Amino acid sequence: MAVLRKGILPILLAVVISFAGTRLVACAGPVWPSDDEQLFLDAYRDYVADSATSDQYDRADKLFVEAVQVLSDTYVENIDRPAFVERAIASLPELEAEDNTPSAIVGAALDESLHDLDPHSAYMTDEMFRRLQESTEGSFAGVGIVISQDEDKLIRIVSPIDDTPAARAGLQPNDRITHIDGHDMKGEPIAEAVRLMRGRIGDPVTLTIQRKQENFDVTVKRARIEVPSVTASIIDNDLAYVRVSRFDASTLDQTREYLEMLEDKIGNPRGIIVDLRRNPGGLLDSAADIADQFLSDGLIVATEGRGERKLRSYEADSSDYFDGVPMAILLDRGSASGAELMAAALRENGRGVIIGEQSFGKGSMQRIMPLTSGGGLKITTGYYTTPENHIVQGNGVIPDIEVKLQDAEPFEREVDLEHALPPRRRDPRKVLASMDAASCERDINVARIGKSATSETPVEAEGDGEAKELQRDTVLECAVGYFSDGKLAVYRDQVEPLLRAGL
Repeated sequence: MAVLRKGILPILLAVVISFAGTRLVACAGPVWPSDDEQLFLDAYRDYVADSATSDQYDRADKLFVEAVQVLSDTYVENIDRPAFVERAIASLPELEAEDNTPSAIVGAALDESLHDLDPHSAYMTDEMFRRLQESTEGSFAGVGIVISQDEDKLIRIVSPIDDTPAARAGLQPNDRITHIDGHDMKGEPIAEAVRLMRGRIGDPVTLTIQRKQENFDVTVKRARIEVPSVTASIIDNDLAYVRVSRFDASTLDQTREYLEMLEDKIGNPRGIIVDLRRNPGGLLDSAADIADQFLSDGLIVATEGRGERKLRSYEADSSDYFDGVPMAILLDRGSASGAELMAAALRENGRGVIIGEQSFGKGSMQRIMPLTSGGGLKITTGYYTTPENHIVQGNGVIPDIEVKLQDAEPFEREVDLEHALPPRRRDPRKVLASMDAASCERDINVARIGKSATSETPVEAEGDGEAKELQRDTVLECAVGYFSDGKLAVYRDQVEPLLRAGL
């Protein structure tokens, strides 16, 4: 089992729309079609434009055969290659590709067949690789949302990214995008939704939103999405608060900067709140590194592949900010992948109590694998395991203290997605206490610090110069009460001993 070295980030790429850390692996070498694969190579030619050349066919043939070989070698489960090829052939009549070149038809058939394996495996064009790199660097031009596709083939908003056009327009988790600038998105791949929402900075894009039984249009202007992934505050003068909205290449440096500021400003902290709500994940290394800032030793996360073969582990060896200070980690249904792993690592190492909702439940690992014939594959190759060897895939992370929001609508988690990989090795923990968020409302004083002081404020100005209060964050208010005399405080003496005992 290899141990990832601290301070050195492997070349890991993360697709924001699928909440996953991914590794870039090159594929090369000669490939030859089997009899089953030759059936596909014969079949797809009926769907190609008459102008296709022999060189284009040769490239597309190699693309398919190489892709099936890579899938067979690396997918997390054993692949029935004849059945996979049959699905690819069956998908051909249903393809709605505007580009009828050989590579485009083969790529579309591969994409459909890969989605039949699990929701996160896909074929990627060269353009998609470029967008992937942009998302990893934390900078791109768009509206600022994380999306997935539901079982009805509609584009679903998993989470708006903080302080972006989408968030300011009031888009919410679980909203469906039915149209983009009038284009019907039902059945369209996520890549097409991303393409339509990207564009020149300042240009408007109109999203038709379905929310419960209501349909309405929202027009937002595209912007350079360079939103910081970390903000921080001091609550009631002695509580440290850090919000991590995603994990990208700059998140660790931002987190360290804010933690140092908080330690300097709070002489005797009563507690620290780490907010991972609506965090869709990102780079695995980033999530593990940030968990490491609160741990001096212990396993943070490990990975396992086909047949439960152990692949890598990530051990804590960094500085321990707020050492000995009680911690609460906030999770909700939009917390996924790296956010779930970070929360589980902190709890299972006895560092913090989890407050909020059961998380999304994405615990699978994808690898980005370029193909010599063009494009590449995003393939699920393993699972992330927690320090106690649990797997969050399909299960999510169960909070110690559940806080229920009023009028919360049903929300699809990983296990509800079409072709989702089944749950494995669930953490047996149960919720220790449950309550409605409204029952522990309290007024709190939130003072933003550093750069976050200008990105969010407790009030927003209206056109007439008066101010209105922003919507209350009752879950945060419940967490604040946990550290003082709030409704959750009665559970503190019960939960903390269990936490320290690793239960």
